[in-house]
Amino acid sequence: MKNIILCLTVCLYASSVNAVLNPVDIWTGNVGLSIDAVGSNSSPVGDIQANIPAGATVLAAYLYSAGIPSAYSNSPTTLADYNGAGITLAGTGITNYDTLVGASSPRANIGNWYTGRADVTSLVSSLATTGPNYSWSVDKTALNNKIDGEVLAIVYELASLPEASVTLLDGGQHTDGETTVVNFDTALSDTSDPAFFAEMSLGISFSTAGNQVSHVDVNGDRLTSSAGGYDDGVLANGGLITAGGLGDSTANPGNPFDSSAADDELYNLSPFLDTGDTSFSMLTSNPSDDDNIFLMGLYITADIGSVVTGPTIPAPGALLLGGLGMSSVSFLRRRRML
Repeated sequence: MKNIILCLTVCLYASSVNAVLNPVDIWTGNVGLSIDAVGSNSSPVGDIQANIPAGATVLAAYLYSAGIPSAYSNSPTTLADYNGAGITLAGTGITNYDTLVGASSPRANIGNWYTGRADVTSLVSSLATTGPNYSWSVDKTALNNKIDGEVLAIVYELASLPEASVTLLDGGQHTDGETTVVNFDTALSDTSDPAFFAEMSLGISFSTAGNQVSHVDVNGDRLTSSAGGYDDGVLANGGLITAGGLGDSTANPGNPFDSSAADDELYNLSPFLDTGDTSFSMLTSNPSDDDNIFLMGLYITADIGSVVTGPTIPAPGALLLGGLGMSSVSFLRRRRML
């Protein structure tokens, strides 16, 4: 096994602090990805789903809880807040939130989101005993309506799966726009092959759709103008959560410029990729500056070598850590030899 991880932050303007979707890790081999979300103001909140094939090994599992501090002054903003919030998964208290992520908005009445992330790999491994389909309860006691919902992202390995790469990015998009460049160690082979797939999932909170939507461009072409909503929750503060994953379709919006088009935050990137590509770029933005894009998942039958993110970064193939307007850059390279 060979692992190389490098994270770099470049601050060109001391007064400007922008969130970025930081690459958490890259898993390459016979790997798969399960993502689901749940949100409500009921108690318990509801059930969150997982799909892990029988016999698979759980490589990583993360539980995200998306607070809404711009709506409630007592919504969690620290790790201590989350660890004391009484959040449970399958009846087990989650008290090991160790990372705060969340988007950043230039609007003074919005500011930063503080979304808690907990490593629940051991718990999920103990729960995933038969497969493939699981349903686990989520509860949040006193702070239920102060947290929009939970997202569970699971990466697993099974020898019978096709060779692929999974990468998770979290931390929070800057709502004014952020670019992600994905680089392949090997150029894409036949992207028209039915066995080829390239899927992207977004996890978004505090979005109602309608006039609160996000845009995504891939290689300069519009993928969607209607990312967001409360597909996995309810239309109320404390339930505004959606994540592309289980039960969703990879069919892209028919009119990518229609902000009211049906969108479940799960996308097929294949139409934007060509045989021979060595990288591709994605630009995500939230024109209303009030949605929290805190998670991106990519699952591709390709060999992802590195991921670079930042509000403004060079075009694919020119990965220089510098440039006008770049306030921060996150770079990750990981090779997992299975």
